[in-house]
Amino acid sequence: MNKLNVSMKNCYGIKSLSTTFDFNKKNAYVLYASNGTMKTSFTKTFKQIKEGKSPIEEIFGRESLCEVKKSNGDDILPEEVFVIDSYNENYNSEHVSNLLVNKDIRRKYLNIVSEINEKNESFITVLKQYFEPKFNIEDEIIRAFNGNDTDVLKLFKYIKDTYLDKIEEVEIDFEQVNYSVLFNEKTEKFLKDANNVKLLKQYDADYNELMEKTTFYKKGTFSQYNADKINESLKANGFFNAEHHLLLRNGETIKSYEELIDIIQNEKTEILKDPKLVKKFEQIDKKLDANEQLRRFRNVIENDQSLITYLVDYDKFKMRAWITILKLNHEQFEVLVSEYEKAAKQITEISQIAAKENENWRKVVDIFTNRFYVPFRVHIKNQEEVVLKNSVPALVFEYHEGGETKVIDKGKLNTLLSGGERRALYLMNIIFEIEALKIAGKNVLVIADDIAESFDYKNKYAIIEYLKENVEHGLFNFLILTHNFDFYRTVSSRILDRNHSLMVMKKTDGIELIKGKYLKNVFNTWKDQLHKNDTILIASIPFIRNIVEYVDSDESDNYLFLTKLLHLVEFGDSKKTKEITIKELEGVINEVWAKEKVISEHRETKSVYNLVIDVCEKIYEKTENVDIILEDKVAISMGIRLLAEDLMMKRIKNEHGNTNEIEKIKSNQTGNLLSLYKSLGTSDLDELALLEQVSLMTPENIHLNSFMYEPLIDISMNSLKTLYGSLKSIEIRELVVT
Repeated sequence: MNKLNVSMKNCYGIKSLSTTFDFNKKNAYVLYASNGTMKTSFTKTFKQIKEGKSPIEEIFGRESLCEVKKSNGDDILPEEVFVIDSYNENYNSEHVSNLLVNKDIRRKYLNIVSEINEKNESFITVLKQYFEPKFNIEDEIIRAFNGNDTDVLKLFKYIKDTYLDKIEEVEIDFEQVNYSVLFNEKTEKFLKDANNVKLLKQYDADYNELMEKTTFYKKGTFSQYNADKINESLKANGFFNAEHHLLLRNGETIKSYEELIDIIQNEKTEILKDPKLVKKFEQIDKKLDANEQLRRFRNVIENDQSLITYLVDYDKFKMRAWITILKLNHEQFEVLVSEYEKAAKQITEISQIAAKENENWRKVVDIFTNRFYVPFRVHIKNQEEVVLKNSVPALVFEYHEGGETKVIDKGKLNTLLSGGERRALYLMNIIFEIEALKIAGKNVLVIADDIAESFDYKNKYAIIEYLKENVEHGLFNFLILTHNFDFYRTVSSRILDRNHSLMVMKKTDGIELIKGKYLKNVFNTWKDQLHKNDTILIASIPFIRNIVEYVDSDESDNYLFLTKLLHLVEFGDSKKTKEITIKELEGVINEVWAKEKVISEHRETKSVYNLVIDVCEKIYEKTENVDIILEDKVAISMGIRLLAEDLMMKRIKNEHGNTNEIEKIKSNQTGNLLSLYKSLGTSDLDELALLEQVSLMTPENIHLNSFMYEPLIDISMNSLKTLYGSLKSIEIRELVVT
């Protein structure tokens, strides 16, 4: 990105802009743009590019065109743009987790996780035979054991350690009876209904009473399920074929499989045909005809009514069902849990290493903490998850005050911080992002929109130093935008040069970027130009008066002389403002600066007042408002105040019939004249508003010194020209009337 060719038309407030940013010698530019010229529109345009969208013209709906091409002719890509807003309270770095990345650790972690997950998936596939298609097996077992942890592997280990050998199986053949028929939303609702639970408990009590009376079964010790399993085992192992017999507790001998089956069936039949049990079953049976899921459930318990005894405690029944299913696959389950335990141990070791992998993170926090004054420190709470799982970092803020520390969240922190401190918090996220981009090695164009706005000087200079380091780093290209001239000049002097310091000139058909002005002491330039340039000559008057004040006093003859050129003196003085000649001004200037500059040649007797008005007229007649020409602003401000004071004096004199009240004014002439003007009770509210604007806007422009001229650059030239034009129109109107 050695060069960037930018062409914009109707992009938000930018009518047109065509320029090239050459990054070959310096990989940054600083752009000064006074309010309303282009800064916000320029930033919004690049934000659209960043989002893969096209800029628009929002007011008139005009067609927008925007091309931003690199030196090879390719369009700049969204991922090659990073826009820093002046302030965004809700901004969070997208790539802060990259500061904690250790690719080797993460790769090892992912390999372990991948292997154990594959084994888990294989085991889940084995279990699918007991469930209906698309049934979420992992969610179901988590619910069955009230698991708060969604890690099913961890739950499997917990089940093995806690339940597997301590909870009885259920007498259900899940290879024949689908789990999903017994456990679903409809059956759970039915089995947890209070009336149904009462009926089930009655059935259970009667069933158990009958079980106690049987010869073959014994509640809690030997059930029908046990009998069926024993018979299957004996048959499979040839027990009766080897002429072995079974002796029952009542003395009866069983000599064959068939006899054992008959006894099991007869005992079961005897229990289930009991009138009380039959009646209760019929009551249950009738309630199970409400929907398809309950009818399927009914079919299961009709075939084996002994299942009803499990339904009294539905949640325990579900847990026992799972224990039964897991024991049906005991060997695979044990292997899976064993593999998980090995993997968990390895993951623990990796996590301990990951917890220490914060070198880049610590570097960024140190950059911020050591340079910017804020009452908090930031830490990361979930570092292992960020390193290993690419989780979103959870930041923790420690607020410090008077030796005490309190951990608070970001939302609360924002309510405690000052405006500048909140901006610093925002800037911390920007630093996270920039440092993450460095680690990724991405060459991007950084658009920085008034990044130092509202900061105190300490933090403002900290930002400038951070920008300087990143410009010198060489990876990024910067376009630094600001409407603060002091920031602009400081960036230019500390980081860049005049060729990479641009100012925005707003024209009727668009904007133009020109080389920066006033980057060094402007008054040295003015001193060498005042005999050649009348605008500079007029604009230098307040500065020369300041010099006189510093080296002599505000009561010296030269100071009082120059003050008459800044305030209109019409009455009570031997020398009036409009009588002071250019030749007289020349003498004072040469005396103050110890020079012999010829300023008055061919116009020795012309009044300085008339020269001020001539200069103001030329400035006023310019078709383009060039906000960045300081001498124009100072000169027209002088003209505005002289015209305003002249107007107020005429109004006050006409009202009082004399100049006595005016002659009483010894200081702060404009303000005191305005107070007198207001006391007249004028009905011309527009004129009053105009004069109040003059009182507000012009003093700082005229009381000029070498330390504080920067704010004048930021004032709109259009506003000053409007003031001047309004005062001139009043003067012309009254001359016509006269």
